[in-house]
Amino acid sequence: MHRSDRATAGFSLVELVIAVSVLVMMTGALSPALIRYVEKGRERRDAQNIEMVYSALTGAMYDEIAYDAVRSRLQDGIYSAPIAVSTLFMQEDGFAEAVRLYIPTPPRLISREARGERDDYEIMIGVREDVDRNTGIRTMQTAVWAGDQEHSAGDDYEAGVLPESVTRDHR
Repeated sequence: MHRSDRATAGFSLVELVIAVSVLVMMTGALSPALIRYVEKGRERRDAQNIEMVYSALTGAMYDEIAYDAVRSRLQDGIYSAPIAVSTLFMQEDGFAEAVRLYIPTPPRLISREARGERDDYEIMIGVREDVDRNTGIRTMQTAVWAGDQEHSAGDDYEAGVLPESVTRDHR
């Protein structure tokens, strides 16, 4: 190799500094958008987890042993409401066992919005019995939301996932 070939081979220090600085500026410009996409993905995952828990509760209610376990623990028509899914998984009754058949481990909230300001929100469930005044038919209503022990559905309790207005009123 000739001396002149070695002098022209590779990049100069100035070229490398310019290339690195351009990459740093591009990273700085693109990272807020990337962070937003990641957070939106986490929010979608939390919504899927809440729907999964709701499906597990609904499925568990079709199990006769689970249904009887819920009925036996009703107080004023409410089953330990509200209760965190992680707490439900520690219980040893027919209802908790039926839910564990559908969900092997309790899902966690991962998005900032769902975890709350103090990072202490969990996936909460509520089960209550409703009696139709006209027919006397008893139904079990289940609700699932991201919240804490102080948050409950109140009069807006519905069979299913709570409406947006109810899940956000505590924040």
